[in-house]
Amino acid sequence: MRRFTQALLLACICPCITMASVANASVVEKAQQWLNKYSDSDDTFSLTLTKNKIKFKGCKQKQYQLAFSQRIAPMFNIEAIVHYNKGLLDYGVLSQRVKSHEFEVVSWWDSGNYRVGLSHKVRPRHEMSVPVADTIQLPTSTSAGVYLEIPFKENKHLLTLGALRESWESDGASLQLPWRSSRDNQVKVQYAITF
Repeated sequence: MRRFTQALLLACICPCITMASVANASVVEKAQQWLNKYSDSDDTFSLTLTKNKIKFKGCKQKQYQLAFSQRIAPMFNIEAIVHYNKGLLDYGVLSQRVKSHEFEVVSWWDSGNYRVGLSHKVRPRHEMSVPVADTIQLPTSTSAGVYLEIPFKENKHLLTLGALRESWESDGASLQLPWRSSRDNQVKVQYAITF
């Protein structure tokens, strides 16, 4: 019953957090502390909001990620992640604005020395705006992947390896495409350092 109540409270709080005009990590931390008061001490979960951005001449990109992680067993947890991405390429007539949102579920098995994850992500039709045309709805994308995370140097360094298969269905796209569906296989390598 407590897990159901906790999930219901989270479902009520998450939209409020994502609708805030300014993404503020302290709001997320307060919400997590408030939810912790109503959960069992055995229920380990976390709620994190991450904002990444890059900006240089002619380009702006922002990514927001709201992640909820729930430990199911000592070596197994599940993450539900909502991504919101937006970007601007500003080159006069060739300017583009892109917006997308993604929903992802990842199950992690943690051995202590490394983590293995299985993921499923859906990116509904993201939209692209260009000055010479209306808003373009791109095809829906779904991906399945396997991740391996290996921490180094007292967990300050993290190497992530990923193998993903992404597919697109053109049924709901706003443009007539010569293909009905497509697939793409990807290998990702990420190295992160915590300061």
